[in-house]
Amino acid sequence: MDLKKRRFAAIVGTGILSLIVLIAASIFGGQIRLDDRMLIQGVGVDVQGDEVLVSVHISQPVEQGEIQLQQVRGTTVLEALNKLVQKSGKTPLYSHNMVVVFGKSCGESGLEKFLDFFVRYYEARPSVHLFMAQGEAREIFELQKDGKYADTEDLARIAHSGNANGWTVNTRVIDFVNQLKGEGTSPYLPVLAVEGENVQAVGTALFQEDRYCAELSPEESRVLLLVTKYLSGGQLVVQTPQAGKVTMAFQSSQVSLESGIQEGGPVFTVKADCEMEISSMGVIGGSSEGEETFSQLEGAAEKQLKESIRQTLDKTLREYQTDPFGFGRLLFQQQTHWWKQEGEHWKEWMQKVEFALEVEVRINRVEQELSPLQ
Repeated sequence: MDLKKRRFAAIVGTGILSLIVLIAASIFGGQIRLDDRMLIQGVGVDVQGDEVLVSVHISQPVEQGEIQLQQVRGTTVLEALNKLVQKSGKTPLYSHNMVVVFGKSCGESGLEKFLDFFVRYYEARPSVHLFMAQGEAREIFELQKDGKYADTEDLARIAHSGNANGWTVNTRVIDFVNQLKGEGTSPYLPVLAVEGENVQAVGTALFQEDRYCAELSPEESRVLLLVTKYLSGGQLVVQTPQAGKVTMAFQSSQVSLESGIQEGGPVFTVKADCEMEISSMGVIGGSSEGEETFSQLEGAAEKQLKESIRQTLDKTLREYQTDPFGFGRLLFQQQTHWWKQEGEHWKEWMQKVEFALEVEVRINRVEQELSPLQ
């Protein structure tokens, strides 16, 4: 009996020792040295014939050097990226990646197959910012200023610039996937273009499923932010006979969306309440004239915003049958019975939807407290 116990103890001891050796080997033996890594800062993807050209901004974790550009080709994004190891002998680290820019050719071909790597790969982060280039993504990554490649962090900051300019949308990997796979929604991306020595956001790319179909102007993109409740800044220029051209800044906005079914088809009510502040305007002569001028400006702003909303809704839903606003999602949530029957035909229904628009603008009367210039 003692012999059996000793044999059992020996087997258990051998197993524990083997486990310790395996853990130690995985921790120390399989570890990749930091100087054998390259940090991926940004990735651009273009379709060129039967191949994809992948442009990569990389930095070295030890050398603290400038951004470097590597360009590789392959039949898929993953095959191209694997060639980075062949060119440098270093292992890419994708957890530091901040942006992915797809060339327009990717959007026209269907974006999902190029996006898959950035969704599936274990080091990829769902918070990476996505963009579409107005032309080729390589142009953005090849751009140099004073002999240096653009800091990829600057591209990431563009994604948040909508807080200031009021029209740049911000789409992350997780956002695009949810818009693409969700009920009654269409994905969209901010569009980048090279302007001289700088990269700028110039609009919003719209998609039918995963294929690019149209581009919104900055003014139309502002409507997208407003209706989807992401508008937090920006300016509006209006003109009246009394005040001339007046620039007003958005202080806050509240939007409510309601859906209904009339004569078998969907109808929507969009109510927008915007608080604004005057940034620059002409001279106001007196208090009574000033109040009249403010009322005129509010009316002009309401009319301009209402028309802009209507034109943008017509362009997206009626003309291109794409729904970046998520009106289909609203039907899915509020008109469940109708959606069960007609949801699969939402693309056809987009051309027939009716909208009721209500816009109210309130201007802060700060200027009335100041003595007017004569």
